[in-house]
Amino acid sequence: MGKTIPAHARKKTDIHLTNEFVDIAPRHNLLSWGLTLGVTALAALLRWPRLDVPNEIIFDETYYVKDAYALLTNGYEREALEKANEFILEGRTDVYQTVGSFVAHPPLGKWIIALGEHLFGLNSFGWRFGVAVMGTLLVLVTTRVAIRLLRSIWFGALAGFLLAIDGLAIVMSRTALLDGIMATFVMLGVACLILDRDYARDRLSRKLKPKSKYGGRFTWHPWRIPAGIFLGLAIATKWSALWYLASLGILTVIWEYSFRKKRLAKRPIMGTLLRDTWWAKIQLLVPAFLVYLASWTGWIITTGGWGRNPESTGLVNIFKSLFEYHKQIWNFHINLVTDHSYESYALSWPILLRPTSFFYKENLPNCASSNCAAEVLAIGNPLIWWLGVLALILVLINFLKSRNWRSGTILLLFLAGWAPWLLLPDRTMFYFYSIVYLPFLVIAIAYIANSIYWGFNLKHLNMNVFFAVGGFILIAIISVSIYYYPLWTALPLPKEDWLMRMWLKSWI
Repeated sequence: MGKTIPAHARKKTDIHLTNEFVDIAPRHNLLSWGLTLGVTALAALLRWPRLDVPNEIIFDETYYVKDAYALLTNGYEREALEKANEFILEGRTDVYQTVGSFVAHPPLGKWIIALGEHLFGLNSFGWRFGVAVMGTLLVLVTTRVAIRLLRSIWFGALAGFLLAIDGLAIVMSRTALLDGIMATFVMLGVACLILDRDYARDRLSRKLKPKSKYGGRFTWHPWRIPAGIFLGLAIATKWSALWYLASLGILTVIWEYSFRKKRLAKRPIMGTLLRDTWWAKIQLLVPAFLVYLASWTGWIITTGGWGRNPESTGLVNIFKSLFEYHKQIWNFHINLVTDHSYESYALSWPILLRPTSFFYKENLPNCASSNCAAEVLAIGNPLIWWLGVLALILVLINFLKSRNWRSGTILLLFLAGWAPWLLLPDRTMFYFYSIVYLPFLVIAIAYIANSIYWGFNLKHLNMNVFFAVGGFILIAIISVSIYYYPLWTALPLPKEDWLMRMWLKSWI
């Protein structure tokens, strides 16, 4: 297993290494899972009450609520009647025309929304049930990923706590959109690959000697297959998850190369290419593709879907039609240039320059003030996000100085959800797309906090200073979440109180 590194000899930039070749994850399972379930319970407490409020179809729910119910009843999306939203709110379900509807996203996320509609009916609680489940699960998985990635139970739990109380995460768990569902599947894929990294390194370290030609023989990677499945589920929700499949595929190769190099392999690049890369591609890509294809089963086995020729028989002709359908979806996405009052260029997302208002109504009845307003504003906790930007800069500096695998992983997975949108400046896009990289932003905060803690510890500085400053910041973050919670959940506010929460004019 290698020798243990004494505390005084560990690098400040990677202070948690406990083995020469393998980073051992915390093994205090009772405390680890206790904190995980605690922050998950907090997340549920902030997401589930009044889930049916507002009792309206808000923002892009207008697409997914109806598409989901059409999938549930027909197996494919159908065109809705002109006043379908009004009919649904009146309790009607016969709101469809007979023709298939062109959709811009794969079916899986809508199937999850449809599950809630099946269990609880075509109502606001029913169509938000599935996203609430996934949004709560996102906090649990992020906490587990952070604990294993940071090798710290308490600071991993801190990352989960910040996600639990962040406004964007709360709103995306209470609105029937696809992005929060995709983010959860992405994090499940990340969790599997980090588990795989630990498993494979531990196995190789126990069995092999360093200074071999390739730095290790081929080994089984059992967690890559479920990782491929979860990433396929993410892509089957929204295509933007493809960037995570590519990034995580690259990350596995980098991890393998760095391990072989650390073992003083004579030819680490060839060892990585010959003994790992090809296998990693198979284990990730094949499950992802099969899962993605399976998500279109309803369209394949029926004949009424968009672009589905009812007279076309045979799998070859059906898949040709499906391929043509995908070409139309691709053209839609790359040519989507439509003015929208809440569109926001990706460069401004981390600093919350233009959040998205999903719902707004004023002059509410039974108001204690002369005028009350209720809103669902998709905006994160400003302190979490602005601290997150600072943390990411420090993580970048740390990586450039130390080539630390943790900081590199955090940066790459943050950029996988953000950077691709920077390449499309003319495309219509919205701030709430950033939910997919929010987990890595809060992990970056926890990572820097952890590094500062160990820096204090190594220098034998007064730890009371660390806890006093950290406690003050945490209390401020919690206070801001309490202050903004009404804007995330459509709780009525006097108009003047609503205006006080508009810290920037661009938030209105």
